[in-house]
Amino acid sequence: MWSLIGERSRKSAGTVRPATPRRNSRRGVGMIEMMISLAIGASVLLSVAYAVDVSFKSHSINQEQWNLMQRNRLALHRILSQIRVTVDHQPISAKAVADFTAGKTTIDNGIVMLDEASNLISYKYDGTNKLLSAMDAAGNEYVLVRGVENFQIKFESMKSPEATRTGGNYDLLMRATVLMTVRTSDQSSDIDEKFADQTVTLSGSVMPRRNIW
Repeated sequence: MWSLIGERSRKSAGTVRPATPRRNSRRGVGMIEMMISLAIGASVLLSVAYAVDVSFKSHSINQEQWNLMQRNRLALHRILSQIRVTVDHQPISAKAVADFTAGKTTIDNGIVMLDEASNLISYKYDGTNKLLSAMDAAGNEYVLVRGVENFQIKFESMKSPEATRTGGNYDLLMRATVLMTVRTSDQSSDIDEKFADQTVTLSGSVMPRRNIW
């Protein structure tokens, strides 16, 4: 019996079992993983593109607002400065002139002034063409501002000492308040961008020196 067991042990020791092939643990990217990666990448790129677009639009809006503000400030400063130093003032429309001489506070879309040399200076708003025109002391007429949505001047009149003594009409300007709204015009470089279509409104009051002092 022991001989049979030994024989079996020798046969078992001499038998070589074939190696079981190992399954390769490395594999490529599956379809699901690739689709998820593409979706994440597209989302990131879309977010970056949106942020860049918002940045450009914000820059366009700020630039156009700055341009409108400068145009409005320069025009308003010029008008107020000339009202302050000129001698005589009155509205341009007949009804506003009648209210002005009657001592009523009136609003008109233009003003006529005379300087010390009796030269006529005027500013008039053209609502149809959206522009503010001016005439200087030499009689030259030109466009001062384009893209004007609204322009009005409020006149507060007063009597001169002579009119007070004789009981005459109100003949002097006590205070003028100018209101002007400027919108992006066709001359703007950003007119192709709807987000650059901006509006700026400024106002200012002035009292003529000769009428008050």
